[in-house]
Amino acid sequence: MTNKLLLPLLGAMTLFALPVLAQETPASTPQAVAPYKTAIGFRTSFGGSSGTHSDLRLKHFIKPETALELQVGQLSYRDTYQASLHYIWQPQLLSTSRLRPYAGIGIGAVGTTRNRLYEKQDLEMGAVVLGSVGIEYTFRKLPLSVSLDYRHTLLGLSTSTFQYRGYSSMNSVGLGLKYTFGK
Repeated sequence: MTNKLLLPLLGAMTLFALPVLAQETPASTPQAVAPYKTAIGFRTSFGGSSGTHSDLRLKHFIKPETALELQVGQLSYRDTYQASLHYIWQPQLLSTSRLRPYAGIGIGAVGTTRNRLYEKQDLEMGAVVLGSVGIEYTFRKLPLSVSLDYRHTLLGLSTSTFQYRGYSSMNSVGLGLKYTFGK
């Protein structure tokens, strides 16, 4: 199901990117510059087994094309939480500095106070390794950036609760909005 959604989304992102790319001319010697220093915002995920949920995000560029991003949120299941730290590579395209693709890998933790039958239990924790790919657009005159991405659980070290639910609830397509500051 996710593969059937991913191809049309990537095609749509390409169509929406063409007018943006046509507005700027490529520089003769491109110098990678981070579009902002730090950003704070949220990501709303939709579809798949996880339903709809939101994460808070804090992103900080450590180099012109690399950033660290902290994500904290609640999954759609009651009393299930996740937190992760991602290392993101976000190269600057030759034709624009405002529309940038990115790819990242991160480590995280998930925890729940509900068992596989959704009964109350003590907190159980599990570890995850996540991968993400997406595209981000930073506005020229507004301190905002918009992103569309896909996050996938690559590896989950589970507790008994997550063995039944699976880590697929973290696999999602998401739309993000961040307030940017610093240059």
